[in-house]
Amino acid sequence: MKNKITPFFLLAILLSLNLTSCKNKSEKPIKTESNTVFKVETDNKDTIKYSEEESKTLDSFKSRLRPDEQLELKTIYTDTVTFLSYDDNYDYWCFLAKKNKDTVQVMYQDISINELVKGDIISIKWELKILQEAGDEDVTYLKPYLVSFNKISSSISANKSIKVLWRDTVYDEELKTDINTIVLNKDYQKNITEPERAALGFVATFVGNECEWRSGKPDQNRTNLACKLLSYLNLGYQCSDKHLDFLNQWFLKDTVSLKKLKRCPTIPNGATVQSTFDEILMETDIEKQTIVISYKVSVINVRENSVNRYTKIDTFQYNSEGIRLINSEKKARNSFVVSCGSGCAMIYSENKIVMNRNTKEITFKIEVLVNELLSKEYEETYRYSCNSSNNKAEIKLKGDDKVKTEKLPLEVLKQLKLYIPKLCSN
Repeated sequence: MKNKITPFFLLAILLSLNLTSCKNKSEKPIKTESNTVFKVETDNKDTIKYSEEESKTLDSFKSRLRPDEQLELKTIYTDTVTFLSYDDNYDYWCFLAKKNKDTVQVMYQDISINELVKGDIISIKWELKILQEAGDEDVTYLKPYLVSFNKISSSISANKSIKVLWRDTVYDEELKTDINTIVLNKDYQKNITEPERAALGFVATFVGNECEWRSGKPDQNRTNLACKLLSYLNLGYQCSDKHLDFLNQWFLKDTVSLKKLKRCPTIPNGATVQSTFDEILMETDIEKQTIVISYKVSVINVRENSVNRYTKIDTFQYNSEGIRLINSEKKARNSFVVSCGSGCAMIYSENKIVMNRNTKEITFKIEVLVNELLSKEYEETYRYSCNSSNNKAEIKLKGDDKVKTEKLPLEVLKQLKLYIPKLCSN
């Protein structure tokens, strides 16, 4: 009885050693004349063909990544797939991805894919690779093998409006005072895709985002300007090779945007005319492959003591090969500046207009700057009682009827009266 059991026991051990890494399904071995074994994974519907030449090289291979093509070794292919899951519990790491209606297994090594979650759209560069089976170097098999990847869109941010940037008042330890500064969404930064990074990088190129010379002054080529949003996007200094090379590659087929990038500006904080972001909202539609970025900008002219504000909406179209700006809309936001003493300025920004039958209201956001630093902000609403017969209106501060129009600062009153034709024309 002992002699009969031993062969079965040994056979079981041999079979366990021949399990394919990262795959527990059945495989059909094919042996060539040179005793090299290539495995055809029948469940994957992959087939291989080998020549009868002495070298025993592969002529072609079919994979569900490209089911209608004859594939070759030592060739890099690029495909767009949907990430499903990964498994690092075997000799060769692998992940599952969806291409069209098929699920495909891709091997990888020394490439971090831990950031990917189910539903992420990724562009992968891959090649066919001959891998040795664990425990038996004479047995080899073919698999798609990951060379590199780029995330095109994230399942987390897809089809949702993300607030990327806004402004807030914080206490500055160095200046020992409150300052109004740009705040960036750190949670979104973990899931940003390459097309989103390109779109945001393009927008950030032409609007100030708290830029400072790294060494306190520009270098010979003005390529050491550190900007807050560009650093957040890991694009290096403003107009540096790292910054422009990345954008030029993504906008390669957008000749208009490429020409604009050649005029990359380097404007630090403290410049006479300085622009800055007030807010950035972004929405990505993975089905239409579009990215819409809506952003509010303030342009401050120190010499003229004026502030111009506008809102812009840029729409980008993208795929795995690149991105292009397909539409851009700009809308002005009315504002005016009133002096409130030495080093003090009040910026009135039109925030909301309400048109009722009997009364009209306009709300301003008011920012008080002292030595160019924000010290206070609040809102004021003015109510207009229109007299259609003489095209005039009584103007009162809502919530405080004691404040009479004639006691308002002359510049404020002048600006308020400019709204009468607009509010009282109907």
